[in-house]
Amino acid sequence: MKAGLVGLTASGKSTLFRAITGSDGSGDPLRTVEVPDARVARLSEIYSPKKTTYARFECHDTPGVGSDERQEARLFAQLREMDAVALVIRGFENSAWPYDRPEIDVAADLEHVVSSFQVADFVMVESRVEKLEKQVTKPTKTQEQDKKELALLLRLKDVLESGGKIEDAELSSIEEETIRGFRFLTQKPVLVILNLPDDGAGEEALRLAIPDGYPRVVAIRGEIEAEIATLEGDDAAEFMQDYGITETARDRLIAGLYDLLGLQSFLTAGEDECRAWTIKKGESAVEAAGTIHSDIQRGFIRAEVIPFQDLAAAGGFKEAKAAGHMRLEGKEYAIQDGEVINFRFSV
Repeated sequence: MKAGLVGLTASGKSTLFRAITGSDGSGDPLRTVEVPDARVARLSEIYSPKKTTYARFECHDTPGVGSDERQEARLFAQLREMDAVALVIRGFENSAWPYDRPEIDVAADLEHVVSSFQVADFVMVESRVEKLEKQVTKPTKTQEQDKKELALLLRLKDVLESGGKIEDAELSSIEEETIRGFRFLTQKPVLVILNLPDDGAGEEALRLAIPDGYPRVVAIRGEIEAEIATLEGDDAAEFMQDYGITETARDRLIAGLYDLLGLQSFLTAGEDECRAWTIKKGESAVEAAGTIHSDIQRGFIRAEVIPFQDLAAAGGFKEAKAAGHMRLEGKEYAIQDGEVINFRFSV
């Protein structure tokens, strides 16, 4: 999973990057962050494996929207590679705010960023339309396909010109496949992050000010939570208690992204490795097998499935199986979050 932090200059985006990754802000603006999972830790206690592997996600700190053209072009190129966009909105007073209005206005800031996405997508569509309009006049093998793509892009151009987003267009599965390679910014899932002052003041009012169409919002107190991210153990816990923070910024962001993208984890356990694997909710057993290795998917026979709680209570896979907690499931079985799975396969 890849997520890009994006926002207006001085929105506190880089501060949030430090809060989420625990970095000092220097060096590479990309950090791979472990997805916290107490289930993996418990499996590791049971098996004492040679290796314990948590799910991971890439967090990217991108250039600010509204920076110079070269930086903004790099920003859009980066974001097109992301699975999701974490859109940072300023919710704190800042006398050095480099825009016309010093007051907090989450709706205006959000519109500013999204408008820049719409313009970037429009430029991409317009460029492709111009090329296709020349191509479709020539009798080539792809002429009919080009005509269909042109008609689709003209429809999307109208959507963007009217102030809409690509995600607003009602597209068939074939049309979705046609435009997949464009990786449109206004089709990306968006998680709004409210960057609050240290005391968290105004959160409720700021949430209410976010326009419809952005139901997933995470509030983070950037400056103070960046400090917490540099602490460990009791020091971090004491700091969080003092400020009434029950979960770290990292944990809240990851939970928000998993919800946004419809993700979940299944687990594998043994003396060699205990590991969490990230998949989409609703994925089948054979698809989950492919997450581990294509050979397991190709030679899939059955999935041996035990709910995590049953395995943890029994003290291991064999013990849970002996207690009757294991089920054998076929290819089409929909994996549930937190299930511990052993795949039977033959290649």
